[in-house]
Amino acid sequence: MSDRPHLFPGEPPAAALALAPAGVTLPAVPDTADTLSAPGLDDLTRSFYALLPAGAAWRSPDGAAFEEGTMLGRFWRAIAGDFVTLYRGLFGLSLESTAATLVDSLEDWEDEYGLPDPCFGEVQTRHQRLRALLLKIRSGATLTVADFIALAGSAGYEISISEPMSFECGVSQCGGADQMGGAIEYFWIVKVSGVPIDRFESGVSQCGVDALTDFGRADDLECLFRRLAPAWTMPIFDYS
Repeated sequence: MSDRPHLFPGEPPAAALALAPAGVTLPAVPDTADTLSAPGLDDLTRSFYALLPAGAAWRSPDGAAFEEGTMLGRFWRAIAGDFVTLYRGLFGLSLESTAATLVDSLEDWEDEYGLPDPCFGEVQTRHQRLRALLLKIRSGATLTVADFIALAGSAGYEISISEPMSFECGVSQCGGADQMGGAIEYFWIVKVSGVPIDRFESGVSQCGVDALTDFGRADDLECLFRRLAPAWTMPIFDYS
C-alpha cells in the first residue's frame, strides 16, 4: 500500500486526518505598539525640553531645570503637538502593511487580490470582507491535506479529509479499505462537522416546500476548496 499513487504528495497514503481543533487560525500578529504609537502631549513635550542645550539661556539661572511656563516652553509644547499627530499617523500607516491589522486600506487590498470573491457572496459586511481577504491570502500556499484543514479552520469550520483508493487486483484485499470504482482515486472526501440540521415540524413546515430533513451547507468553503483543489482531483463534501 505504501507505493500506491496519492493525491497529495508528501502525505500518508489514504490518510484520514483528525478534525482540526475548533478555532484553528494562523498565529496572531504580534502587538507592535510602543510609547510613540500614541504618545501623550505632556510626555512628548518633556522629552523635547530634555533635548534643549544646557545653560541659563535655555533653563533656569542655575541650569538645573526648564521653566515650562515661559514663552520658550509654550513654543516647544505647540511644536510637540504636531509630533503627537505625526507619530500616531506613522503608527497607523504601519498597520496598513498587513491584512490582519489594516484599518483604512481595505479597498486597496481588495483591488490587489481581485476581491470581492463570488465564493463569499456579492453583498458583504466589512467583517465578511476582511475575512474573505485573510482567506484569500492564506490560501496562496495551500498544497497539502494539513494546509486545507488549517485553511478551513481559519474560516471557522472543523473538517477531516480522507482519500479513498480504488480496488486493484493483486494489490488490494477483499474487505479492506480500498473501494470499488475506477475513478474514486481522484476524489477526496471533506467531512464537515457541526453543520446545522433542520427537520420538518408539524404546524411550522409546509408540505411540498420544506424537506423532511435538511442541513446547512458550507457554500463558501466548497467554492474555495474546488478552486484550490489539484487540477486532477475533485473534493466531495460529506455532511453526514
